Formats: sequence, structure tokens, C-alpha cells
Amino acid sequence: MVRVGMVVPTLGDRPELLRECLNSLTGQTYTAPRLVVVSTPGALTAVEQTTSPGTTVLPQSGSGIVDAVMTGWKYFGDGVDVLGWLGDDDRLPPGSITQALRALERQPDAAMAYGQVRYIDGGGKAFKIMRPGRVGSLMLRLGYNMVYQPGCLYRRTAVEAIGGLDDSFRLAFDVDFHRRLAAFGGLRYVASVLGEIRYHPDSLTVRRLSESQREAELALSRQMPDWLRRTRPVWRPATDVLHRASAKVAGR
Repeated sequence: MVRVGMVVPTLGDRPELLRECLNSLTGQTYTAPRLVVVSTPGALTAVEQTTSPGTTVLPQSGSGIVDAVMTGWKYFGDGVDVLGWLGDDDRLPPGSITQALRALERQPDAAMAYGQVRYIDGGGKAFKIMRPGRVGSLMLRLGYNMVYQPGCLYRRTAVEAIGGLDDSFRLAFDVDFHRRLAAFGGLRYVASVLGEIRYHPDSLTVRRLSESQREAELALSRQMPDWLRRTRPVWRPATDVLHRASAKVAGR
């Protein structure tokens, strides 16, 4: 059986949402993944009080989400075959891990699997589904982010080969990570909802949207070949139109 390791980075300041997140992981139809929760040393007591007995809670060595995720992944070592992470306010729907694993099995050379995502509000009510389709992988290569992180699974060997997450990014590290994985081994799309993104005023995506967009632009352009970057002013208007059309279709 494929061994899955999931990391939940948290500051421990949203206990009810953290419980929802963890329940969505331990309640997967697939044999429950190995799970670690990573937080700052000062928040460990609060986090341990929130998690179930037996849940592994680790202190991160540095600061930020990237450090927390990498702390958890390093803890797993080669004891798992597939890696993932989930924000403490997000959730996985039932069967998410099973579907992502089947996608990776169907495409052995793929570095990761991604799928559709459901947006939920602060109370957990769904209000939108994004269906990027296979075009999401193409748009990522052209410099647009339509590969949504919640629900993604990554082959450990591919993660190790590209050096994991880049801590020079504070918000768009997932965009940079997915770009590098796409270049390394390709992406496999799952035509089902694999993750639920909680959209609320306290989320980093909402509070620091402009900064996140600037970082994403940097992450997306950094991986482009020089010739493609130099010619970007020529083809960018056309791909902007394609991106807007793709995003509109994905959000229907």
C-alpha cells in the first residue's frame, strides 16, 4: 500500500477550524495517512490540547508555513511514498486521498496530482467550485496559477529531487513549487473535488492578496526559459485572454 504523509501547519489560534481540518484527514476512506501537526514552540501546548491523543505534534525549527511543512516532511523521511499538506482552516472531502492516489497510479511518471476545489465560507458553507481541468497544468506553464493546493499529493522522490519548498516565498510558495514539479515530472488532473478552501477575512489569501499576487507573478516568471520570458510582451495579451476564459469556465 502506498504510504501517505500529511502535514498540517498551524499557529494554534483557530482550534475549531483545526479540529475540522484534522477530522477531514483522519476520516478519509483511504487508510488514514500518517499525520503530523507542526506549530511554533510557544503554541505547542494549545495545539496539543486541540488535537486527539496520539496525534504527533512537532515544533518547527524556524518560522512561516514553508518551514512548518518542511519540518513535517523531513520528519517522515523515506517512511512515506507520497506527501501533502493542508492549511489548518481547509478540509479534504471524503475520498480525496484515494482519488489522488489512483491518479498517480495511472500516470507513474507524474510528479503530483491536483483536482477541483470547493470554496467554503467561515462557517463551512460551500459557495463555489473551481474546475481547472487539464488546462490548469498548461496555464501554469504559461505563467498563470490554476492549480489549487488543497487536495494535491506529491511523490516524495519528486519533492526531494527539486529540493522541496522554497522559503524565499512567504505566500506564493505553492505556485513556485507546482511550477518546478510540472517541469520535473508533469501533473495529473483529477476531475473531482479534492480540497476545500476556506475563504474568510482572517485567511492569508484574503488579508494579503496583493502581496500574494506579486509573489505568484515572480514565481511563475522565474521558471520560464529566457527566450520565453523575453518574448512575453508579444504573447502575453493572447494568453491573458485565454486565462480569463479558462478561469471563467473553471468557476461555472
